[in-house]
Amino acid sequence: MLKKTDALLTVAFGTAEVQRFDRCFAALHQTAVQRFAGLTSEMALTSPRIQAKLARQGMALPLVEEALASLQASGCRRVVVLSLFFANGKEWEKLGAQIESWRSRFDELILTPPLLTHSLTACAQTLSELFPVSEKPRILLGHGQSQGCNDDYSALQQVLDDLHRSDLRIALLHGEPSLMQSMNALRMEGCRSASLNFLMLCAGHHAAEISASVQNLTTEEVSLSLDISSMELGACPDFQQLFLTQLDQVLSSPPVISDFIL
Repeated sequence: MLKKTDALLTVAFGTAEVQRFDRCFAALHQTAVQRFAGLTSEMALTSPRIQAKLARQGMALPLVEEALASLQASGCRRVVVLSLFFANGKEWEKLGAQIESWRSRFDELILTPPLLTHSLTACAQTLSELFPVSEKPRILLGHGQSQGCNDDYSALQQVLDDLHRSDLRIALLHGEPSLMQSMNALRMEGCRSASLNFLMLCAGHHAAEISASVQNLTTEEVSLSLDISSMELGACPDFQQLFLTQLDQVLSSPPVISDFIL
C-alpha cells in the first residue's frame, strides 16, 4: 500500500445474544485491534434488527454506514473493512453495495471478501484439523441461501474430498443438500449415527431450532441418531486466525485486486 492504513472497521451480521456476540465476533475484533495497534477502530453490524436487540441488552453498536460516517468525521482516509462473513449471500452483497457507495469519500477503502471466497483451502484444512478422522460421519451445517448461489459450499466440499475427508459432509439450512437429504444419504449408506457441527461463526437461534427439528426427524422420519455439537467456530482461535491472516495480508503488503475489493 502506498500509504499506511489509518482505520479498521470490523463488520458482522452478528447474533442477538450479547454473550455469544462477545465470544464469536467482538473477541476477534479485539484481537485484531491489539495485533494491529495504532489504527482507529470501529465495529459495526449489517442488521438493524440485530442492532436493536443488542441495544436493548446494553450493547450499542453502529450500522455500517454510521460507522463509516464516524470514521470519515474523525479524519480517517484509508480504511480496511474486515468482513466477518463465512460465505457469499444477501448480507454480504448488501455490505458490498454499501462499501461501494462510500468509496469516493475515502482515499482508500478495502473490503475483505467472505472466508470461503478468499481462504477456501485454508478453511478446509482448519476444519480437517478441528475434526479428527472418524468412522462416525460428521455433518457440517452451513447457512446457505434458498435463492442464489451456494457454490462456496460446494467448493469447500470438493476440497474436503480432495483431503480424503469423506467423513465430513456439508449440508445447508437454505439450499441443497439439506440436512434431511444428508441424513437420508447417510442412512442409505448404512450409518446409524452421526455428529453435527454448525458451519457458521455463530449458530445463534439456529442451534435451538435445529435441535428441536432433528429430534422430530430422528424419531419419526429418519432412523439416524444425531449428536449436535455446541462448538462455535467464531470462538475457535484457529478459525479466528483465518480472518486475522486476511487482515495481515492487507495491512502488511499491497493487496491483490483479485483477492480484495479495492
